[in-house]
Amino acid sequence: MFKFTKEKLTKVYFASDIHGSQKCFNKFINAGKFYEADVIIMGGDITGKSILHIEKQNNGNYRSNFMGIENTFSSSTELETFKKAVQSSGFYPFISTLDEWTAIKNDPASMDNLFAGLMKKSLEEWITFAEQRLKDTNIKCYIMPGNDDPFSVSDILKESSRIIDPENQIIQIDDYLTMVSCGYSNPTPWNSPRECSEVELKAMIDKMMEAVPDPESCILCAHVPPFNSTLDDAPRLSSDLQVQSSGGVVENAPVGSTAVRDAILQYGYVLSLHGHIHEVHAVKQIGKTLSINPGSDYSDGVLHGALVSLSKNKVKSYQLVSG
Repeated sequence: MFKFTKEKLTKVYFASDIHGSQKCFNKFINAGKFYEADVIIMGGDITGKSILHIEKQNNGNYRSNFMGIENTFSSSTELETFKKAVQSSGFYPFISTLDEWTAIKNDPASMDNLFAGLMKKSLEEWITFAEQRLKDTNIKCYIMPGNDDPFSVSDILKESSRIIDPENQIIQIDDYLTMVSCGYSNPTPWNSPRECSEVELKAMIDKMMEAVPDPESCILCAHVPPFNSTLDDAPRLSSDLQVQSSGGVVENAPVGSTAVRDAILQYGYVLSLHGHIHEVHAVKQIGKTLSINPGSDYSDGVLHGALVSLSKNKVKSYQLVSG
């Protein structure tokens, strides 16, 4: 009599590029239980890009221009509702008088300090939320900075007892699967904090791979997608950073990394996970590797992700999910 045993699979949920959206972060943390995932991974660009000023007026009201709409609030309830909407879109709300705000804007050092403080406070609140929600679960949570994230983000993530920053580490996902992660990108027009040359980027990956026992049972979590893979198609920009179009249709061009593509072809990872390019929601087979970029619509509070079930060295199933 034959006895069949069910193969044990590891289920991974991956998302990226939430850029400060409180709503998207909450959805990411809750995705572990919702999708019954063993592992949840955030692939970079987690912090917001801008401060939204809310003016405190002499009459006790508050005023702010958000998304081109002038908003005025007379109650604390209205104000808190507005702040939540701002945070869901990835902005850091800041309340002050107009004179105080003008003084800060005219002093670059003050503006930098304010942004750093608001970002740190937001991340610390996120960490607290994650630790509470993941308590008493076996879900592994990995959050990696991306090219847009300041270097201080790594130090803030280290404060967590539940979240692990996987960058430049060999992570043991299960008994067989490992993961290597890199949040840097090849050069962009915006000169973001974590950029480097293609040679440097490949060297970072190669250095980690030296300690990986079986590349074909390894996941690559690289913030930037491989070059010319359809996972990296972004609007073509002119020299003055204007989106180019032809016949009313936006022109796209590949902007990914040749170093990441070379690494994928060289090592034959079981899976590679990417972000960086928001417009893409795609899956591509590159050599032996299934490569995924779920894309991002963080400003609308929509979280795009990928749900992947893996055995020792094979992707058993995958799907792109949104919510």
